[in-house]
Amino acid sequence: MPEIVLPDCRVDVGTVGGVGELAAVLACDGVALFDGVRTEQHLLQLTARLGHLVPHRDSTGSGLTVITDRGCARLQMGQAGFSRHPLAAHTDCSDLPRPPLLVAMTCARPAERGGDCVLVDGRAVHHELTTTMPEALADLSARRGAFFGGAAGIVGNVFEPERRGVIGIRLRRDELARFSPHVQRWLPALAQVIDRHTITIPTTTGSGYVVNNRRWLHGRTAFTGPRTMYRALIEPRPAWRIPAGFTPVIAP
Repeated sequence: MPEIVLPDCRVDVGTVGGVGELAAVLACDGVALFDGVRTEQHLLQLTARLGHLVPHRDSTGSGLTVITDRGCARLQMGQAGFSRHPLAAHTDCSDLPRPPLLVAMTCARPAERGGDCVLVDGRAVHHELTTTMPEALADLSARRGAFFGGAAGIVGNVFEPERRGVIGIRLRRDELARFSPHVQRWLPALAQVIDRHTITIPTTTGSGYVVNNRRWLHGRTAFTGPRTMYRALIEPRPAWRIPAGFTPVIAP
């Protein structure tokens, strides 16, 4: 199987016009990598230039979320991100009707071992399902195929149509996701396709990424030692024209 690689998406956000280039890369490919964003203040500055920050129930007073191992013996449901265990590639805020469009993550302190970032292009997953398992794709795209979140969650599915032919991905694979029987039967196959399209990126101090949360899934590998990441949930400025998902690959 050929190695899955990222498009040419590394951006120098510290240069004049760097954030505009970042937005252009996101509008095209849905993912961008950067370096040199080492602190909460640096990430807040980047966020303000991209759009506006969306607070989260786990965020601090700044609006950012500090992702680190809290050392809890028993975490609450949906809190696996605050452990040192692997975190399956997922959509952030999958329990909201409209999840924030962008997720930015930057590394303040890398782990001693592991803790690499994991990225998966939902467009590539959708395309493989189109060509190899159309029945699975139909069930994963049907209305009311899944429930995401707790008591106040929402009904949706893994692939959801948006406006103008765009498709958004919505997925989590923990105890806060439940699937109808006709979707449940395809989850092992879906996991295999996701694995085939997984890209792993080492984390170093100041390195990070921004992903279109309706196109790319993101997660991490298990780690040891201290590891601290800052996360920003962002609604981009409309002028950047970043779609809420992806346009499906057209078969030749």
